[in-house]
Order: sequence, then C-alpha cells, then structure tokens
Amino acid sequence: MNKKILYILSIFFTLLLISVTNGVYADEASSTEKSNKATSSMGEQHRNRVSKVVQELNNVADRDGGIGSEVKLIAQEERNISEKIKEKMDEVEERSGFKTFFIGSDYKNLGALRSDLITTGNHIEKLTKALEKATSSTTQAELEEQIEDLIDIQEKAESFAKRIETKFSLFGWLVKMFD
Repeated sequence: MNKKILYILSIFFTLLLISVTNGVYADEASSTEKSNKATSSMGEQHRNRVSKVVQELNNVADRDGGIGSEVKLIAQEERNISEKIKEKMDEVEERSGFKTFFIGSDYKNLGALRSDLITTGNHIEKLTKALEKATSSTTQAELEEQIEDLIDIQEKAESFAKRIETKFSLFGWLVKMFD
C-alpha cells in the first residue's frame, strides 16, 4: 500500500515538475522569440558591432603607414573570430529550455566562446601596443576609440556567457563533471 502511494506521488510530482518547467521555458521561449523578431540575436549584434569596429580599424590603418599593416592584420583576424563567436552564441541561444533545465547550458560552446573571447583580448593588447607606435594624434584618438569599443563588445559577450552559464539546471553539475 505504501509503495503504491509513493509511486503515485512520484509520478504526480514528476508530471508537475515537467509541466511547470515547460510552462516557464515556454514563456521564456515566446518572449525570446518576440525579442528576436524585434532585434537580432546576441550573436548577430556582436558580429555587427565588430564589423563596424573592423571597418574603422581599416580606415585608421590606411591613414597611418607605420602601423597600418599590423592594424589591418588584427582587423582581419577579429572579423574572422567574430563570425565564430556569432555561431557559438547562436548555438547557445538556440538550446531548448527543457534540455537546459535538465542537463544545463551548452558548456562545450560556452567554453569555445570564452576561448575566442581570449583571442579578442589578445587583439586588444596588440592594438594597444600599436597605439603607442602611432605617429599622428588623430590616429591615436581614433585607435583608442576602437579599442574601447572592442573592450565593450568583449565585456558584453562575456556577460552573455556568464548569464547563460548560470542558468539553473537539475543535472548540470553532473554534466560539468564529465566535460
């Protein structure tokens, strides 16, 4: 008799848990879909902002021959890495709420995203060194502005990763152990 009651209660609470999580994540998904229709994904926003910075960096590079080739190389690398970051952000965002609730966020792509953000940090350091070599004060000011924009972009991407990584999950700790 007691086993039957326990069995029925466990089924009831499991179904309750599933319905609650589906409701919560369905609401979250519908609000995310609405916000995605109004604006683009975080990955798309990241890529667009980096694209503007890369364009400005190329303009700066054309004006200052001493650091021009170095800045162009960094701009090209940043353009390539921003595409990878966009793809990883999109994959992380597209993970289903149900899957996230039970096994956690997409830790593999979050790790790769963080690795790419470290590369962006290295680009920022290289640009800072190039800033010191710049001859013109206008070039220095423009390069400094682009460095600040890249830092802001990087910080937003890192906060995105942190926000996704800290989502609640039942068995995410177990998945992290095996990754």
